[in-house]
Amino acid sequence: MLPRISRSLFGPLPHVIASCVVTWHASRDETILRGIVVSPSGPLRDGYVHIRHGKIIGVGKQYGFDADRCGVATIIDCGTSVISPGLINAHEHIEYSLICPLPHTSQSYGARHEWRMGFNHKPPIEPKVIPGSEHDATVWGELRHLFSGTTSIVGEGYTPGLTRNLDRVYGFEEDLHGSADSMENFPLDDRAGILRLGDCDYGPNAVTQGATDGLHRYIAHVGEGVSAEALNEFRCLSSRTFDTTARADGSGVSVDIVAPNLVMVQANSLTKEDFDLVASRGAMVVWSPRSNIALYGSTLNVTYLLELGINVALGTDWLPTGSATMSREAHCGAAAMKSMHNTTIEAKVLWQMMTINAARVTGFEDQIGSLEVDKLADLAVWSGGGGDEEEVDVYSQAIFSPPESLELVMRGGQIMLAGSTLHPILPADECERVFFGAAEKFVCVKRELNTSFAAFRSALQEKYPTGLPPVILPGVPLNEPSCDPVLG
Repeated sequence: MLPRISRSLFGPLPHVIASCVVTWHASRDETILRGIVVSPSGPLRDGYVHIRHGKIIGVGKQYGFDADRCGVATIIDCGTSVISPGLINAHEHIEYSLICPLPHTSQSYGARHEWRMGFNHKPPIEPKVIPGSEHDATVWGELRHLFSGTTSIVGEGYTPGLTRNLDRVYGFEEDLHGSADSMENFPLDDRAGILRLGDCDYGPNAVTQGATDGLHRYIAHVGEGVSAEALNEFRCLSSRTFDTTARADGSGVSVDIVAPNLVMVQANSLTKEDFDLVASRGAMVVWSPRSNIALYGSTLNVTYLLELGINVALGTDWLPTGSATMSREAHCGAAAMKSMHNTTIEAKVLWQMMTINAARVTGFEDQIGSLEVDKLADLAVWSGGGGDEEEVDVYSQAIFSPPESLELVMRGGQIMLAGSTLHPILPADECERVFFGAAEKFVCVKRELNTSFAAFRSALQEKYPTGLPPVILPGVPLNEPSCDPVLG
């Protein structure tokens, strides 16, 4: 196991020959996928996933499925390809998707208002969203994630179709039900730029005691950075006695919102004792190692959180300093743990952070995040090697393979991307040929875009002539932000 995973730390797994083929073409509403199914109980070689009307109705070994359905269902045989749940990106600022990665420098910051506002004599680098570009950026960003196997995001933006938007009820898409996640970038009302130490005199509209109690999930930036000022944020959100001196308007006192519905984004300033409290309360964490390292020079030791039983999910953060895809975020997480903490984090653990852990973080684990009966058919298929089945760990194949190895992406049973060998079952009026490097694919997004992908891309290139970040990416994206720690 270890040699296979460590090999992936230094680059994505190589693209391999596609292996999905249609062996029976019948109903578009019912499909049987065959291949290596990554189930909650482990990989099922010679496994199957049976889908009807967008939901999973069967998962198991091939000898166990209902042969009588074979004449009714379309059958796709993917051989040694890996059938995984669609990836879930638990944290993304999607409106920044038209901004290319920031240039790498040796500058590291202690707290986010240093790089946002230039505090503590640090150079400000916060990029600005292009006025009026939010819709274009959201669509472009969702395409980038969809084309790399991600089917759900928490991104603060919304566009009909494409990925599911778990923080927007109207962005849930097919058959997903429940309450939307609440996302807050500045729970202490410090957007204008406020750093405190020893008290909680942040903005007048900081979160108050009890305000988050009834929320499905409260996903908030907490303790982002490595300085005492960054940690002060957590102090003001985790103790009612840290600061009891109110200002004239009643604000400025500390609160305690650490509860099972709290999801802390970043939290890289917290101590081990702080995470002990987080674990005891059942709160959760979204980890964005690349952005942590690019901005602050280091990232947290996530293995300690996992040992405590804290549920940790991965998130790409944003394009300027984060990862372009979930796969690249996993790559950075594995590399950072090795270089900073001399710890090998198994591919299976990272895969869980991108699937079922992320579903738990967002509160939708009963509907997405794993391949189980009665869950929605959100999945991605990564092509297999066709040789020794034991040569490449299936979890590594699912999270470290480049986008050109994607053979199929489904959201609610609807095909969003497919390899060229699946062309016979694709609706001609919804899908178009696109090349991922040298690999021919078909993307089926015309219904979502109300135009072809080619036309939409051309329109954006004309609208933003200074440079459009690509949505179809090679194994390692151009000018990818650094994942090399500088603080040890």
